[in-house]
Amino acid sequence: MDFSLFDNSFDIVIVYDENGVIKYGNSAFYLFASLTPARVVNKLDLKKIFYAIDEAPLNLSHFTNIKEATSIKVVSFKSKNNENGLGQYAIVPVEKNMQILFFKDLTIEEDLHRKYRREMSLKDKKIEEMDSLIELLQSTRLVKEPRKIIEEFIKHLLNHFGIGIGFLKDLKGEMFKVVNPKQIGLMGSYMPLMQRISQLESFKKYASLEGSDLQEQLKTFYANLYSLVIIPIYSQGKDCYEVFIPLATKEKAESFDHQKVITLAEQMKLLIQNMVLEKLSIFDDLTKLHNSRFFREKLNEYTNHFEKLNLILLDIDFFKKINDSYGHPGGDAVLIEVGQILKSYQDKEILVSRVGGEEFAILVPDQTLDETLNLASKISEQIKKTVIPFDGKDIKITMSFGISNWNPEKFSVRDFYKKADEALYESKANGRDRITIL
Repeated sequence: MDFSLFDNSFDIVIVYDENGVIKYGNSAFYLFASLTPARVVNKLDLKKIFYAIDEAPLNLSHFTNIKEATSIKVVSFKSKNNENGLGQYAIVPVEKNMQILFFKDLTIEEDLHRKYRREMSLKDKKIEEMDSLIELLQSTRLVKEPRKIIEEFIKHLLNHFGIGIGFLKDLKGEMFKVVNPKQIGLMGSYMPLMQRISQLESFKKYASLEGSDLQEQLKTFYANLYSLVIIPIYSQGKDCYEVFIPLATKEKAESFDHQKVITLAEQMKLLIQNMVLEKLSIFDDLTKLHNSRFFREKLNEYTNHFEKLNLILLDIDFFKKINDSYGHPGGDAVLIEVGQILKSYQDKEILVSRVGGEEFAILVPDQTLDETLNLASKISEQIKKTVIPFDGKDIKITMSFGISNWNPEKFSVRDFYKKADEALYESKANGRDRITIL
C-alpha cells in the first residue's frame, strides 16, 4: 500500500507493525513529535512517542494485532516532550499485520474551547454584575439622603447573598442596623457584635476578616460569626460610612463575591458624590436655602404649572449697618438665623430661596393674595421677635416685603418678578419693616 497519500494530511498518521515499531509517519506526525524520519522509522515504537494514554503508560497490546477498524476514541495523552494534551484516534488494520493509527491532536482546540468558556463565564459574571447594579440603582433612584442610599445598598447585599443582618456606621460612630426580613430572627444574637463594631477604629480600605485577624479586631469570640466584611464608602465632604457584613458560616464566606461588592460600593460612592455636588449647585452654602440659580429655574416651572401663584421678595433692613457694627461674621450670623426661620415655612410646594446678599424669595402656589399676605405678616412678626446672640451682644432685625400676583394674561415671568421687586422697593421707601402688594 502506498502510504504517501497521507503525506499532506493535517491529522497525524502513523503506520506500525505488530510490535508497535513505526514504519511510516506523515509530515504532521514528525512536526508533532519534533523528530525526523531517519530517527524514527524502524527504530522507535509508539511507546517512545506517547508516554501515557489516559494517565496510564501506553499498553502496546491495545494498539497491535487489531483485526478490524476501531471506533474513534477521545483520550488524554502525554507525549515524548512531556506535554499533556487531548486527542482522538482510530486504528485501521492493513496488510502484513500492519496497523494505521489516525490521530488528531485536540489540545489547541480544547484550549480554545476552554478560553472561550472562561471568557463567556467572565462575560456572564459582568452581565450579572451589571444586572445587580441596575437593580440597586433602581432601588436608590428616588432616595436623596446618603445614609438611606447606603441602607439600600446593604439591603441589596443581604438579599443577594442571603444574609441576615448588616451594620452601618457613620463618621460620628453612630450605628444603624439593616435586617433581612426573611431572617429577622438573627437580629438579637448580633446586638453584642453591633456594640463591639461601634468601638472599632475606622477602616480606610475594604477588608474581609476571619480567623486570628477577626479575633484580633473583635477581642472576643462571637457565635455564628465566621468572617466580617468591612466596606468603607468615603465620598467627598462629610458623607463617610462603613458597612459591616457578618458572615455566619464558611459556606457564606466562600460564596460572597467580594469583587462584585467592591464594584457596587464604588458606584454607591460615585452616586453620593454626585448627590453632594448637586446639592452644592442648588443650595446656598451659608443659609442652606435654595440658591438664586435654582430659584430662577423653579420660577419658570411654577409659572407654567400653577394657575394661582404669588411671589414674596423680602430683604433684611439696614443690613449694611449690621455688617458695619458687628463685622461680616455678625452679618453671617443674622443671615443664618433668617435662613433657619424661613426654612421652617417651606413645604412640598412653598419654595424659599436666597436670591441676593440679604434678599430672599418665596414662591407661594395655590394661595389667595390675602393668604399670602397673612404668611408674610407671620414671618415678619417672627423676625421682629427673634434675638440673635453674637459676640456677647443681642442683634434684633426687621425685614421689608414685596408681594406680586401671577397673571399670565397681563405680564411675563420677568414682569412678575419685577412687580414684587418694585413692591419691596416701595416698602423700603416708605420706612421699611412693612409689606407692600402690587
